[in-house]
Amino acid sequence: MTTPGPERLDRTVTVGPIAIFFTNVNRAMNLRAHSHTGAVTVVYDTVGRHGYPSFADTNQALERRIHELTRAVFKDATNEDIADRLFAHLDGYVDPAWERWGGAYRLRAVHLDVIGVRDQIGHDTGTTRYTVARPYSPDGGAS
Repeated sequence: MTTPGPERLDRTVTVGPIAIFFTNVNRAMNLRAHSHTGAVTVVYDTVGRHGYPSFADTNQALERRIHELTRAVFKDATNEDIADRLFAHLDGYVDPAWERWGGAYRLRAVHLDVIGVRDQIGHDTGTTRYTVARPYSPDGGAS
């Protein structure tokens, strides 16, 4: 009888939801400018002994970084485009406030939750989640 090897585990740190408000013009669907409230949740792979350092100052820096992007009108952007842009805006970003804590982490996913309201466009009152994620890599994608 053989002894099974160690189980490979997926280790992440998830931060959020971070409340946002954004406006977009969705030309792909012929929708005029309209606004949404929503939330962004960020998932980091932990690729070392500890991952993203989740503290008040680090999470406030993450929130500021997200709001840098969401405060401007997204022109010619679907909600999927906005999720893509959020991922690109956060990918590789390290705030100076994070450096003192160390950690080994890599952005895995961004979840954009768009909260609907009944409006003239035809939205409903539910929440729709848009996710952009890279596939899991046990070494965090390091080469």
